[in-house]
Amino acid sequence: MNIEFQFQEKFVTQLKSIVPANMSLADELADLLKVSTDSIYRRLRCQSSFSFDEVAIISNKFRVSVDGLFNVDSLQVTFNFNPMYDATSNFGKYLEWFAKYLTELSKIKGTRIIYAAEDVPVFRHFKYKNLSAFKSFYWSKAVLNNEFFIGKKFNSNFVPQEIIDINKQAYDSYCQIDSIEIWTEETIMSTLKQVEFFWESDYFENRDQAMVVINEIRDMIDELKMECENNLKNSDTRRGQFVFYNSDLMIGNNTVLIEPGESNLLDRVFLGHNTFNSISTYNASFAKETRLWMENLTKKSMLLSGTAEKQRSKFFKTMEAHINVLEKLVMES
Repeated sequence: MNIEFQFQEKFVTQLKSIVPANMSLADELADLLKVSTDSIYRRLRCQSSFSFDEVAIISNKFRVSVDGLFNVDSLQVTFNFNPMYDATSNFGKYLEWFAKYLTELSKIKGTRIIYAAEDVPVFRHFKYKNLSAFKSFYWSKAVLNNEFFIGKKFNSNFVPQEIIDINKQAYDSYCQIDSIEIWTEETIMSTLKQVEFFWESDYFENRDQAMVVINEIRDMIDELKMECENNLKNSDTRRGQFVFYNSDLMIGNNTVLIEPGESNLLDRVFLGHNTFNSISTYNASFAKETRLWMENLTKKSMLLSGTAEKQRSKFFKTMEAHINVLEKLVMES
């Protein structure tokens, strides 16, 4: 296969991974490009090629990153992002896309996620109804300034069940994917600070609502400890392998490397952006640089999963102490 069709094969594979499963890709592209479905099928089978203009139109419509498809050594990197302050954006749709993406990854054999966590990996909050509701409420009210939340105080029942279910789907899919997580002793603090901010701003409906969130943070950390002991995710279905490190070096920003296993998909890097959002790229050079940074970070970190019982116990006692400080603040004020 010549270079042109090598590019097209990768482009088509990436496009198919992005479009919704219930969408007829051939019909959608035929309508978009104003050509027949037969000609689209030939392009999708790499029997004929997309023109440069067609690639540009498709990339703009479906937000397909093409820079990572070229095997070139470039210092220029193109990132995708999800606009959250645009009036036409929908927070629920963003969460739905997020869950769908993880679900598709979980179906690919050999997929691995490496997560350098400045903050608690977002998926981990999503197992717990009240904590999941709190994070969604916090993002909508404190970060996005959604007008619907003006004057509202947090009650876990206030967040639609549909959002909770979508978040739980994301968590379940994450648990099926082999993962490496790299934390510091401060990783948990962002979530605790968010609860503290809401409490001191009188954004909780009552003390009980604050305490149920704090208790589920404790449950989340207890489950993380169990996963470390077992080297396995907790899942009702396939349990992903799990490796956990404690870094003494400051991580600086949430960085996630997706290695899509036995597929034609490219490695993908996500970087934290605007509190809970992210930007991402398929650029091969950038992914390689990120992998080298992560490898260096793990070499200088303490492995806490598996047999490292003494070091693991010390780390989780520190997490428990952080939670106890917040609990005392809420109970005594």
